[in-house]
Amino acid sequence: MKSKRYAASILLALTLAGISLLAGCGEKTDSSSVNASGSVKVQKLLVGTSGGPKPYVYQDEKNNLDGYDIAVLKEIDKLLPQYEIQFEVTEFPSIFAGIDSGRYQIGANNITKKPEREEKYLFGNEYYYFNKTVVVVKKGRTDIKSLADLGGKTIPISPGGGFEQLFVEEFNKEHPDDKIKVKYTDQDLAKTYQDIDAGTVDFTFAEKVMLRDVQKDFNLELGFVDLPKEEIQKVQDPKAYFVFSKTGDGPAIRDAFDGALRTLLDNGRLKEISNQYLDGDYTR
Repeated sequence: MKSKRYAASILLALTLAGISLLAGCGEKTDSSSVNASGSVKVQKLLVGTSGGPKPYVYQDEKNNLDGYDIAVLKEIDKLLPQYEIQFEVTEFPSIFAGIDSGRYQIGANNITKKPEREEKYLFGNEYYYFNKTVVVVKKGRTDIKSLADLGGKTIPISPGGGFEQLFVEEFNKEHPDDKIKVKYTDQDLAKTYQDIDAGTVDFTFAEKVMLRDVQKDFNLELGFVDLPKEEIQKVQDPKAYFVFSKTGDGPAIRDAFDGALRTLLDNGRLKEISNQYLDGDYTR
């Protein structure tokens, strides 16, 4: 295992999407030379990330990138002497455009699999985050304990729907006599939670990790229902992966990252990082 000093600076860089922040994981031998042992060439890898949301990715008070995704990548970097990981902040869609152009070798932003993404990009075989989706309800409410209890209840959904719309459509096919009711609205998240608190709608879904900060930001105290893994997977894909190019060095980089993630999972380090940044084990 190599030792490195993680860079404290984030440099402004011009990307396809505009101005973004560039940060290096640490200082290693240049990619055209060998390391101190004289045996390993170091390849620099640029990771594209949107820089949010917290706690997955964010900039600290010194404008350094931090967060769960970043910490995991830094630990992977320690395990792979052949690579030096650097970060660049850009718009979320530009992560994929950057992989297309070859600017980014890795995309990292709590990214989940979608068929259209899997057609173009290479996902890790190992996931590094399991999203514990919860049902958000009015505090003190006890009649919703599982997905089966959502029939007849009302959920606000924005135009376009997202995963909530897909879940409701599937649920209503399976429960034609006890359908979930939909209130279509373009209201923001704050209004959705206020409506749940007021009882004008019944529920929505949220990432458990995010719910704590959302309640603090909106000065609300809501209830939530934990779901077992099999029910979470009915709501949305809960697994987040690092994304690579299907061409060039992409497959080899993906395989190396898979091996490093398995090591971090087996030795407990991934769980430690999750507890540090997410206040719980969200690794599996």
